[in-house]
Amino acid sequence: MVMLLAGEHAAHTDAGRDLVARLDLSSGAHAADVAGTSFPEAAARIRLRKALILSWLQELHTAGSPASRLLIVPGAGLGPLGVDWCALHSDARAIELDYENVDAKRSLIAETVDCEIASRVGCLQCDLRDLNSTRRALASAGWVPATPAVWVIEGLSYYLPPEALEALVRLALAGNSANRVILEFSLSREVLSPEAAARTQAYHQFIAEMVGQRELVVTDIDQLVREASASVEQLLHPAEIEARLSWPPFFRGADDSSMRIALLAPSHA
Repeated sequence: MVMLLAGEHAAHTDAGRDLVARLDLSSGAHAADVAGTSFPEAAARIRLRKALILSWLQELHTAGSPASRLLIVPGAGLGPLGVDWCALHSDARAIELDYENVDAKRSLIAETVDCEIASRVGCLQCDLRDLNSTRRALASAGWVPATPAVWVIEGLSYYLPPEALEALVRLALAGNSANRVILEFSLSREVLSPEAAARTQAYHQFIAEMVGQRELVVTDIDQLVREASASVEQLLHPAEIEARLSWPPFFRGADDSSMRIALLAPSHA
């Protein structure tokens, strides 16, 4: 569903587009049709978050951050971000983590992507709710905590218990002062206008039922920052993202969407 709603923003390079073209997206077609018809803001949010994530990654790379040479993507699914990043930068590698479809993703990359790029993308299976499982998976790919890295946590916070998300962010930031986390999440609907709150509740219920959850998880960013020993370098809502990217406005302001994207650093950085 996410890949279909993202459209041309699902991938940013020929290698990434080739990967997406090989995916069987039919299982998400009905959900994408419903979301596109009933919740047009969902597609707008997905495209914004993907564009901003790439923009922030590029800014870090342009600034010479050593963290930009290692991209870690928890909950990567079948998305092409790791492939895109390694295609854009010959000095970069990526580690993607997920619980399902990992073998299929690894095989698809090997079959579709130029071998030089594919050799720099690792796909690892682990339960991201289990910090020890995550550590073991990363270690198997040669990761050590002191290695600078940028972690992109996109589309995952809605499904992890708060304590698991806090632990993941703490792990991501603990090893090196250059480490960064790009985190997409939802605030409480209490910050929204009545109209936006109703739309958000309906959309979140639609997604929760589809994945077998009672409801999607909202994130208390102040608590997360405190518990994960993090600091917020940037925090944007969709209308601010549109302005930053010079996109035509879809969202009116901070109370029009609960989605936020934060760039986090270690609190001592």
